[in-house]
Amino acid sequence: MNKLSYGLLSLLSTEPMSGYDLTQKLNKFWRSTHSAIYPILSKLEEEGYIQLTLKKQSGKPDKKIYNLTVKGNELLHDWFISETNEEVTRDEMTLKLYCIKFMDEEAVEKLLNELETKVNKRIEQSKESIEKIKLKFKENPETAKSSLFGAYILTQRNLNVAKLNLQWCEWVRNLYENKELNFLEEDFNLDRMMN
Repeated sequence: MNKLSYGLLSLLSTEPMSGYDLTQKLNKFWRSTHSAIYPILSKLEEEGYIQLTLKKQSGKPDKKIYNLTVKGNELLHDWFISETNEEVTRDEMTLKLYCIKFMDEEAVEKLLNELETKVNKRIEQSKESIEKIKLKFKENPETAKSSLFGAYILTQRNLNVAKLNLQWCEWVRNLYENKELNFLEEDFNLDRMMN
């Protein structure tokens, strides 16, 4: 079992989904493709961790919907309580920021503007997602409770991390622009920024 297998099982624990829906949701956590997911779904089905049902559609081929089985739920539980590996990060923006002092002012300004634009976009997307989650919950509070809880707490986390990143970006900009200041004298202090 690889991490992608556990990722698919964990998504199916929230609700039955098609392969397409699984790909869309999984890509919120890490990038994958249909061609990587479908062979794993077949293997998970063969091993009895998921069950496939066909949903009739008019004028289209039947839609394959995957459900987590009891055996799959047990495997997922064991994975859930096992120790989590360290996060693997490949972040081009972080690498660029690492060498920011070697760049000219125009390049730094362009990079910080790009970062702020991306962070602001993330903030707006998170706010929109939170509103959609709240609407789905209002429409069907009983069945939505388990499938929306994880999405809600993670979207709230993403929103607040993005807001923090925006404040951090402002701090970097001010620190970079203040040529007189020894950069070690001005820590990023979240408590001071929030007051």
